Amino acid sequence: MTTRARDKRDARDLPNYPLTEAARWLGLVQNTLRAWFVGQNDPHRAGQQCFRSVLEPASSKPLSLSFWNLVECSVLSSIRNEHGVSMQKVRKALSHVAKEMGKPRPLIEQVFMTDGVHLFVDRFGQLVSASEHGQSTLRRLIEASLQRIERDADGLAARLFPWSHRPTEPRVVSVDPRVSFGRPVLAATSIPVESILSRFRAGERIEELATDYQVSEASIQDLVRWALEPAAA
Repeated sequence: MTTRARDKRDARDLPNYPLTEAARWLGLVQNTLRAWFVGQNDPHRAGQQCFRSVLEPASSKPLSLSFWNLVECSVLSSIRNEHGVSMQKVRKALSHVAKEMGKPRPLIEQVFMTDGVHLFVDRFGQLVSASEHGQSTLRRLIEASLQRIERDADGLAARLFPWSHRPTEPRVVSVDPRVSFGRPVLAATSIPVESILSRFRAGERIEELATDYQVSEASIQDLVRWALEPAAA
C-alpha cells in the first residue's frame, strides 16, 4: 500500500501497535496473537498451514496492528475463552456474519451487538454442535466484551477498555486514538499507563504515585494488579 493510500485511511485503522505491545495490553500470548493475523504453520508438513489467519492486520511487513485490530482481538479473545472453541470454526462463523451483514469487519461495527452476535452464535453452534447452555455462555461473553467498546456517531469503535482475564472486570485502562497518541491510559484520565508502571517498577510507592498524578490510591492499585498479573494463555 502506498503512503498516499495509507494516509487516506481512518486514523483508527493505521498500524500504530507492534505485536509485542498489542499482546501486552490485550493480556494475550504473543504467539497466539500472531497466529490470528498470519496463521500457523504445521510443524509436521513443510509449507503447510494447520491454522489460517482469522483477522487482517493493518500492516503485514512489519506486522503491526491498528486500534481497530485491538478491538477485533478484544472481542475475539472473549470468544476464544469459551471452552473448546476451534479458531477454524470461529473463522467460518465470522465469514458467515460478514457475508450476512454485508460488513467485511463486523467486530468493529455497532450492529454486531444485535444481529451479529445472534448470527455468530447460531452459526458457531451449528459448526460445533454446541449445547444450548454452551451457546448461552458464549453469547454472554461476547456481549460483555462488546460493552467495553465505546462507539462514534456512525457506530464504529472509538474507545476500548481492554480486559485482562474476564470482560466483566472493572474498566481500569482505556485506549483512544484521540488521547495520548493512542497509548493506553489510566481510565478517565490522559495519564499514560506505562509512565505509572515504569515508576512503580522502579520502586516508587503507590501513595507517592497517587499524589503525583492526583488520582486515588485505589486506581493505582487496580492498574498495577491489572497490568502485572500473568497474561491469558
